[in-house]
Amino acid sequence: MSFKYASVVLAALAFGFTSCDNSDNEENAAPALRAKMDASTLTASSKYTESFKDASGQSTVDLTTSNQRLDMFSELNTYMAKVAATTAPSKVEAGVLRNYYTNSAAPFSVAALNTSGLQLRSATAASFSVTNAEAVRTYVDNNFAKLATASESVDKTASEGKAGRLGRYLVDDKGYEVNQIIQKALIGALLLDQIDNVLLNEQGLKANNSKVVDGKAYSELEHNWDLAYGYLTNNAIMTTDINATPRERFLASYLNEKNGPASPAVYMAFLKGRAAIVNNDAAGVQAQADLIRTELEETIALAAVSYLANWKAASALDVKAHALGEGLGFIYSLRFCTKYGADAAFSDGVLNGLMAGSQGAWSLTNAQADVAINAIKTKFKLQ
Repeated sequence: MSFKYASVVLAALAFGFTSCDNSDNEENAAPALRAKMDASTLTASSKYTESFKDASGQSTVDLTTSNQRLDMFSELNTYMAKVAATTAPSKVEAGVLRNYYTNSAAPFSVAALNTSGLQLRSATAASFSVTNAEAVRTYVDNNFAKLATASESVDKTASEGKAGRLGRYLVDDKGYEVNQIIQKALIGALLLDQIDNVLLNEQGLKANNSKVVDGKAYSELEHNWDLAYGYLTNNAIMTTDINATPRERFLASYLNEKNGPASPAVYMAFLKGRAAIVNNDAAGVQAQADLIRTELEETIALAAVSYLANWKAASALDVKAHALGEGLGFIYSLRFCTKYGADAAFSDGVLNGLMAGSQGAWSLTNAQADVAINAIKTKFKLQ
């Protein structure tokens, strides 16, 4: 075969392969469920809950499940905060703490939460293997017991080796404010993990988007995306300014406080990503999910560094104790920052460096804090 004819054959084969690839892509693409929407019409004042509707005008957004867990977390947190009340601080019971965590014995003030069939514990570290998830849940259980034990000394002043209060904050015999450790650990283990590693990860974004779920107005993929939003906020428009009210709770609150410049972009990413789902634009969905995951993980890292820096800068024992408790909880949460390659080994390594001293918080040094700060900054490429 002459070179001339060989070139023609190769060109024809290449064209054939190209045509075949296009055909495959068309065959593999999920059929469009919705009429396309113009994502450019979405702005910072667009209501998430009212921006996405089906052909009949019915909203396809349902935040119930994640919003209910957010409300459960708030009630658990309110109960834990009894030990740090400004006036009349009181003890907490480990059994009651576990009831909030497992939704047992109707602990919540809202009946719909008690009968929801949902619980915080089963949703904690849900992206982990069964064994590793149970280790995280047991960590929380054990800290409930530590908090209850420390609260027996809620009417005493803490000192080295003895639980009690420093200012308004209750610390255990090692000087750790356990309720803050629990709260910040659950921000990562429950909220970040659900958003980051369950709903918006590669597997979560593979959910079906070609048909609605039986009896519902949304597709599986639409609902995954909405639940992720619902783990951040129950507001129709997420508040993105720490100075604005109503203030957000938990992870969204710290996004505003510690990673404020990124917060408006995160809200817009939720809107644009949801529009991309409507438009069956997989690449667009992935791009917005990447932005959300990156900024939320950075928020956890920035919070951890910030609180360790606050611990170093403070001179009053109560201020130091409160900063350290928050910092340790956020460092525990770093294990869920998978986009930055953090894991339990990294998180535990940083924690062990801070907590290895025989006298706990009482013997912690600036040098130990600096090692932890530098490790986090390096891992998350923070300035």
